[in-house]
Amino acid sequence: MNGISDITSDPVLFGLLWLLAVLVGSLIGWNLRAFWPEREMVRLLERTTQERNALARLYTQIKHHYELREADLRKTTIQVNSLREQVDSYESERAFLLSTAQANTVRLERAEANAAQWAERLPELEAENARLLEENEVLDRELTGIKGQLDAWRILHKGFSQMYEQLRELEEKNAVMEEERLRLLEELEIARSEVEQQQRELARYATQLQQLSDHYSASASDGDDSGPTQTPGQPDNLLRIQGISPEQVTRLHELGIFTFVQISQWEIDDIVTIAKVLGIPATLIVQQNWIGQAQVLVAGPQP
Repeated sequence: MNGISDITSDPVLFGLLWLLAVLVGSLIGWNLRAFWPEREMVRLLERTTQERNALARLYTQIKHHYELREADLRKTTIQVNSLREQVDSYESERAFLLSTAQANTVRLERAEANAAQWAERLPELEAENARLLEENEVLDRELTGIKGQLDAWRILHKGFSQMYEQLRELEEKNAVMEEERLRLLEELEIARSEVEQQQRELARYATQLQQLSDHYSASASDGDDSGPTQTPGQPDNLLRIQGISPEQVTRLHELGIFTFVQISQWEIDDIVTIAKVLGIPATLIVQQNWIGQAQVLVAGPQP
């Protein structure tokens, strides 16, 4: 208890300890601010404001105490000056009474007693005046320290306010990004649905193609096998298949496809591969029925 009383009674040591506590709290706050949620940040900001207000009230109380001490000092100084004037007056009166001799003996004795009394009180008043001057200096130092702490708290409060604004801006950006993510997920779901629909259509076209292939294979086995399309080494006019352009014919020749027979024997994997090489959708080949047209040209007579 004596140690705490000594610390609280010493304003300089108390101010240093207070400043050290403020710095430690600031460092801890800056190190842990990235892990605090927004509610903790707001509560810390409110607590900082309350502490700043308390510090301002403490500053006002110390300033009021300082002004009271200043008033006491001025009052004591005035009293000292008044006493000095009275002593001088009593000394003058004493000299006057001595000059008037015995007629004023009683008055002279009273003046001497008063002069002695005030002379005895004068050192005490001067000591009180010196003590008040020392306390005034201490209060000046405490007031300067409190002003510095108040400025530091104001700077810290400003930093917390800026951090709160940055946190709110980041939350707004996060909300915008979350909306964008949800929109992209919706678009991805729509694209996935379209891909699945195209896959179902491709499977349906493949089934139809297989049925046509079986039908035309049976017809070809019963029909005429004569004609240039039955000769694997002789190239056919691939432009007779509707949907094939001259550029695509060139690309097919580069792939080694020259006859209707080769096209009529395409499987699903062959359609996907050829479509990638030609740079067109595989469903376009199925929709235009290249394989069926080639099978018809293989089965029918050549013009």
